[in-house]
This record gives sequence, structure tokens and C-alpha cells, in this order.
Amino acid sequence: MLLLALPACFQLREPEPATTASEWVQPTQIDILLSNFVTAVQNVNPANYERSFRGADYRFIPDPTSAGGSATAIFANWSVPEEVTYFTNLSRRSVPGVKNTLTFSNRRDNPFSVDSVEITALYDLKVQQQDTAFHASLLQGSIRLVVVRRRDNEWKIKEWRDQRTGTTPCWTDLKRYFFTR
Repeated sequence: MLLLALPACFQLREPEPATTASEWVQPTQIDILLSNFVTAVQNVNPANYERSFRGADYRFIPDPTSAGGSATAIFANWSVPEEVTYFTNLSRRSVPGVKNTLTFSNRRDNPFSVDSVEITALYDLKVQQQDTAFHASLLQGSIRLVVVRRRDNEWKIKEWRDQRTGTTPCWTDLKRYFFTR
């Protein structure tokens, strides 16, 4: 009798929806790392965004015109925790169900060694967020990334330098604003 009741203990249920963490692909190549990074930015996924960076020795070098004045202190020791704070704050103010767009152009890769490469490119970032005090929706600039391969064969961003290329706000402006929100 007990065996007859056993099937009732195991009821089939609908599968849970895929999480955004499933967007992550092990970054065994630089292009995979950049694809993961772009997808995390587009989908405003803080967990996958954080996974793009190399822990304690990561550093961000802001655009000097955006980081001057009172913002100098914000960027003085900017590392992964500050990236996570800014990006989490941005995710809370993002438009639900709407994706950002991030495109790179004029990309150049400059190998330092077999395990370290400098990537430079121009970027266009269109941000969909609801904070009415931050008026920019298009950010443009030049990005310089130093990416390194770790012992587990995964590539990570070790250094990021942002540079304004015109009068349009750049990524440093976005980080500065949303870090304190």
C-alpha cells in the first residue's frame, strides 16, 4: 500500500524560468569575456557584470574631465566593490523589461604577453533608466581594457580606462552619478 502512495510524493511541476545567470559563458577567450560583459551591461545583470572583473587588483581609471573636483575622492580607490555598487544602483533604476545597448567600434587588440592583452575601442552606450535627475541616455567615449588570463584559463578585466571623446557624457559620468544613489 505504501508503494502505491509513493508516486503521489513526486509531482511534476513546471520548470522554473531560466535565470539571467545562464547568460554567462566561461570566458576562455577574450571575445567571450567581452560578449559576457556586453550582455551583462545590456541586461543590467550585476552578478554577471561583477564576474567580468579580476578581484583585488582590478582598477578603474576615470575620464579626467568627469572625475575632477569632488568626484576625485570617489574614484581614488575604485575597484570591484565600487563597480558592483554603481551597477546595482543603476539596475534598481533601470526600466523593467527594456535593455541597454552597448556597441564597440574601431577595436584594436595589443598583446602584452600570451596572458595579457590591451583592448582599445570606441563605445556607444544607450542607457534605459528612470532617474529623472540623470538626463543622459547616450554615453560615448573611448575604452581601454587590460584583460588577463587567470590560472583557470578564464579571461578577466584587470584595468579599465575611460576617456571622453566629445561633448557627450561618458561612462565615468554614469558611474559617478549612480555610485552615490
